[in-house]
Amino acid sequence: MRGVRLTQPVALALLALLAALVAMASLGSLRERGFDLYQTLLPGNVPLDQVAIVAIDEASLAAEGRWPWPRARVGALVEAIAQSGAAAIGLDLLFPEPDASPDGGASDAAFADALGRAPSVLAMTLAADAPPVLADPKAGFSFIGAGAEAYDEGYGGGVAPIDPLADAASGLGVIRSFADDDGRMRAIPLVWAEQAPGAPLRHWPAFSVEMLRVAQGEAGLAVRMGGAGDDALRVGGAIVPLGDGRLRLIDVPASPLRISANALLASGADDRLAGRIVVLAVDAAGLDRYHLTARGELRLGADLHAIAVSQMLSGRYLLEMPRARLAEFVLLGLGGLVILLALAFLARRPALAALAALAMIAAPPVLGFTAYANGLLIDWTQPSVGLFLVALAGGYGLYRQAERRRRTLQTQFAQFLSPEIVRRLAETDARAALAVEDRPITVMMVDIRGFTALTESWPADKTVAALNHFLAIANAEIFARNGTIDKYLGDAVLAFWNAPVEQAGHADLALEAALAIVARVELENAKLAARGLPALSVVAAVESGTCSVGNMGTADRVDFTAIGPAVNMVARLEQQCKQLGEPVLAGPACAAAATMPMRPVTVAALRGIDGPTELFAPQQ
Repeated sequence: MRGVRLTQPVALALLALLAALVAMASLGSLRERGFDLYQTLLPGNVPLDQVAIVAIDEASLAAEGRWPWPRARVGALVEAIAQSGAAAIGLDLLFPEPDASPDGGASDAAFADALGRAPSVLAMTLAADAPPVLADPKAGFSFIGAGAEAYDEGYGGGVAPIDPLADAASGLGVIRSFADDDGRMRAIPLVWAEQAPGAPLRHWPAFSVEMLRVAQGEAGLAVRMGGAGDDALRVGGAIVPLGDGRLRLIDVPASPLRISANALLASGADDRLAGRIVVLAVDAAGLDRYHLTARGELRLGADLHAIAVSQMLSGRYLLEMPRARLAEFVLLGLGGLVILLALAFLARRPALAALAALAMIAAPPVLGFTAYANGLLIDWTQPSVGLFLVALAGGYGLYRQAERRRRTLQTQFAQFLSPEIVRRLAETDARAALAVEDRPITVMMVDIRGFTALTESWPADKTVAALNHFLAIANAEIFARNGTIDKYLGDAVLAFWNAPVEQAGHADLALEAALAIVARVELENAKLAARGLPALSVVAAVESGTCSVGNMGTADRVDFTAIGPAVNMVARLEQQCKQLGEPVLAGPACAAAATMPMRPVTVAALRGIDGPTELFAPQQ
């Protein structure tokens, strides 16, 4: 992974990945919120044309009086629904005690008579500390498979309708449900168990299941418990996947057909109810409980029962993908590995590394929404959040690494490279740029003419001051053209262009720097004289060629330098400047590469250079 440079970002990202994998085991609420978002952004479509709600609403209470009504009046409402041709009538109401009205006995009898003549289902509930339920289940249960013991433990008792009503009804179903820790009602249990002290175990269907059974005229229910993710409940012709034993509700935005009880009592029947499973419920403020659903809406319990029945009738369910939890861990693990590899191998190409990280972060939502469109659930929130944290940790590590590299480059090369070159090195692969390689460069040497005589005739402090003045000018002009200072050679400066980063027109840049240094030194001699310092005269030599450039030296000392024919050539040309009286001379390769006008000066035999060499000077 490219050595020590990447240790910190990869290590930080790896730690974040491990933390995310550990946290996934305990963030079930975030997982459920992710499932909620599916339904919020892409609400499911469940046909509600086979269910309806008859609501004892505000208008009904205003016409008939406050709740509870005499049971005979509720019986009349049941008869009106039955006359309308309802396939089943579920009363989402509890009748645990006799009618308290003055004519309570007769009222209960009339109500029981109405229930007996209709395909009716009464509500009950179970609780751990309730007395045993006196009524018997209407639905018979058969359990198939090795996992039937899942329902071997039950509640100690419950609250059921009084015996005359329970006996008259066609079905009894449990209306109890449990909201998740955040208060949202996302699923309802379909099968309940009751284990009263000293009594045999009994099973009860959920209210929605019992309404569907009665509507289909079935006597019993079958539960398959294979223990391999294929558990299911059969209600007549409907096969209902059990999943974790609950039916996950599809929170459809639409509402079932709603008819006011007052209007139905007045008309005696409503053809719109024909063939439907009808839920009778109180829908008035303060009299019934509203439930917070997956999409964040408050809905009447009757709506949830109607939706559950509609899901079973249409066969539309939300089921977790097989081995969903394993798949979620795999998504996080593989995505994190890709991000780690991107941090390792694309560290010098942050845009590509960021794209790789974004692709991994986006993969879980894409997979999740695709699965949801096919009725399967897999969590995207935890893998995506985990991958985001992995990318964030790795990105922070890369940032810290880049800052360290920038500071190191500034410390090591600020004296020899222009700020612009240092910045460009910090943004690229500095190690590769500073490695030794053969590349074309242009070399310049600038030297003070007669410096040896000057040191003999002037005091050391004035000589050094004049030398520093010259070096400051040379540095400024070289850096102004993004040149690289190789070294100081006493009173000379050796510099080159086109390394460590590539530069277009490097021959012209070197020539411009040479001319600028010569002209500026002559121009500022007046300043030296004003300070009591000697005047200076400088010459410069420039040549282009392929040289070996990079970090060279030993374990104790390393310099970024260049060696090759062009370096040797400028040393010889600098001597020719003094002999020919030319302030700037260029070798043949530099003259050929430059775009500025050049004039031939002479052809000379240079020491250490094979054959005669043609010398050039910039045309001024």
